[in-house]
Amino acid sequence: MVELYTAICMQMNRTGIDHRREIRKANLDRCLELLEYAAAKVSYREYAPIKLALFPEVFMQGWNDIAAPYSNIYTKVAKDMAIRIPGEETDLLAEKAKHYKIYIGGTAHEVIPEISEEYAFNCGFIISPDGEVIYKHHKYCPYLPYRGRDDISPHDIWDKYIEKMDGKYGRKKGDVVSCMFPVIETDIGKLGYIICNEGFYFEHTRALALQGCEVMLRSSGMSEPEGSPPQDLWQITNRAAAAYNMMYVVACAPGDLYVKGNPLNAWPGQSMIVDFHGALLQHVPYTGETVTGTAINIEALRKRRMDPRHNWLTQLRTELYKEMYSKPMYPINMFSDRLPTDPAERSDAQPIKRLVEEGIFLPPSQ
Repeated sequence: MVELYTAICMQMNRTGIDHRREIRKANLDRCLELLEYAAAKVSYREYAPIKLALFPEVFMQGWNDIAAPYSNIYTKVAKDMAIRIPGEETDLLAEKAKHYKIYIGGTAHEVIPEISEEYAFNCGFIISPDGEVIYKHHKYCPYLPYRGRDDISPHDIWDKYIEKMDGKYGRKKGDVVSCMFPVIETDIGKLGYIICNEGFYFEHTRALALQGCEVMLRSSGMSEPEGSPPQDLWQITNRAAAAYNMMYVVACAPGDLYVKGNPLNAWPGQSMIVDFHGALLQHVPYTGETVTGTAINIEALRKRRMDPRHNWLTQLRTELYKEMYSKPMYPINMFSDRLPTDPAERSDAQPIKRLVEEGIFLPPSQ
């Protein structure tokens, strides 16, 4: 067990690609350069050697909102942009993981052929110091859930997803929560992963915490204006998750995004590492590309969890929560046999109208 080590946020710039063959030149070679820099410049070496490096969301592919030559963005991402994990791209990262004896995390658009080649997932993956992909989490709540973006949620294909992913990449066999939000035990602590706006749902981080997660990885960050003061939703959700779950949060935001139609600083940076009290240990309060890190003390976290004072996890009264969530909010298995290309279908599925009819939401006067 490594009790004290350095975790690093790789706040790199990204170029939005049009095809996966562009990944190496557009983004991946730069990733490999920055890993070499991080190992030489940021690690505390003997005191707290670097053991974890985290990249931002879709750091190899960036975002691309242009569907052409296809009729929809889901097909565009699946056919032209998505990769296989493991595959040739992660193999290059694996070489660095083995060389520096570190864990490497990040997300990518991924096609899982045994599920479908017609759509992709946003996959948070972890590569071990042995060069193996040991962990995958697929974004459960993609952004713009009713209009759609570019990746499918496991919730959209619930039955098929559980059938194919059960027990794999950190998942406990037969455990539904673990299937959707796996936690894996490593020599640097129990690791879990959420992606970007998943942090707005405290149930996601709590799903990790109740499985013992000690270091939560979170890739990407809020775009403007939510990610900057005065809203600061990226920092608020990271610090809250760390505090009420008593775990470290390593949150890597992206630098600049080079893609047609987007401002260069659409993402305001703000990579950070938060301790289990919710305090900022390291913070990048600016945009653009950089690498930063700080020490993680797993032994201190474990001692803190043995103290019942303000130990929020051990004071949960869970019976009530089951009743709160007894009625589904959003339909399951919506796209098990088709792509979510009809915006009206997602719009009709959203529950706002029902919540108004039931008197839970009060409509505006006009």
